[in-house]
Amino acid sequence: MAKVRLRGDRVIWFIVAMFAMISILAVFSVGSFLTKNNPDMMSKTSIYVEQFGSVALGFAALFLCYAFPYKLYRKLAPYIFGITFLMLLLLFVPGLQDKRNGAVRGLKIMGHTLQVFEFVKVGLIIFLSWGIEKYTKEIRTFKGFFLKLLVWVIAVCACIMINSFSSALLLALVSMLLFYFMDVKFKFLLLTMGGAIVLIGLLFGIYHISLAISPKAAEFPLFNRIATVEGRFENFAGKGQQDSTIDLTKLTREQKEELDRDQRQSESAKIAIKEGGIFGKGIGNGTARYSLSMAFSDFIFAAIVEEAGFIGGLAIILLYLIFLFRCISLSFKCPDAFSQSLVLGLAFLISTQAFLHILVNVRLIPITGHTLPLISHGGTAYLVLSAAFGIILSVSRTVNKLEEERKAAEAAAAGENDYENAPEAAGENQETIKLNA
Repeated sequence: MAKVRLRGDRVIWFIVAMFAMISILAVFSVGSFLTKNNPDMMSKTSIYVEQFGSVALGFAALFLCYAFPYKLYRKLAPYIFGITFLMLLLLFVPGLQDKRNGAVRGLKIMGHTLQVFEFVKVGLIIFLSWGIEKYTKEIRTFKGFFLKLLVWVIAVCACIMINSFSSALLLALVSMLLFYFMDVKFKFLLLTMGGAIVLIGLLFGIYHISLAISPKAAEFPLFNRIATVEGRFENFAGKGQQDSTIDLTKLTREQKEELDRDQRQSESAKIAIKEGGIFGKGIGNGTARYSLSMAFSDFIFAAIVEEAGFIGGLAIILLYLIFLFRCISLSFKCPDAFSQSLVLGLAFLISTQAFLHILVNVRLIPITGHTLPLISHGGTAYLVLSAAFGIILSVSRTVNKLEEERKAAEAAAAGENDYENAPEAAGENQETIKLNA
């Protein structure tokens, strides 16, 4: 029977396995809120089975992407991005929209919902990696950089911002990090960030002018998320106090409900982390999950800290840090710009989202709504990010293979040199014997 051998970075393989085990355990443990509010529709067993199914599909996607050589992703990059960008545009088609909490983030297809933003994140990273390699000379000028790469980042972020300001910000941040590490001129990045600040400032200014003219401006699609963003910042600045300066009369009913839910979630997360202490209450003994409605997704880190304590939370942080540093180390060994960009971009995407989630849970930044990669409950997100891990491991496998071939070639060359020098060495030994005699 043939022995199956997994190539690639063993540490990353280990981290993926650890995330899977933590995810299944954590989601099962904190799923009480769902069963409490939907006792006739689901049980803790059904939640466990559902998450186990998500993890299984995630591993299937990981192995599939791992099996393909990374050069295939280079060939398919424009098509992958084209498909994901088309999916993003389909969010504006009324009959396909899955609208929740006043925002459209998914497509309804045959009774299932696809979270489009997850596909777009990975699709854009693959495309930018392809573009960085293909247009190496062109992006040395700001015009070339703007027309070949930046315009696509702007287009994607603009489409996403209408329904999720935080997701657009995440993708913009990851793109800037990738450009910086791939030696795009720093002054180009400064110009980009300056332009983005001006445009966002203008958008908020136009929103407030429109709101002053008519309160119904808050319902305009372009301004859909601005009130929510401002409310979250004001709630964060006031640390959830009831004397918040938010003018509720200018908000729609859905926006009021979302801000109220965010405030309650943030308070419950703070309580959960505080009560967790150093060692936690023990797995399954947490109580904040009964009031923390998003304990299985947006606030799963707080729920884990309550049950596993500071030690458990620190272990999760270390796993993401180790993953990031392993990917950075791997990027230095990559044979070309595409593979290097691909590894860095996907690593930045996963780790940045993870730390944004953690920072929200510990109340260091306003609520963003990001899940914890490969740990939070979810179908599409788990599937797509597992595929991202598979792509990284595919690059790692190729790097290891090239390293083995290089060492084998060096060993063969050393052996040939020894063989060629053997007669000369033998002759010298014979002469030495004669002289001694």
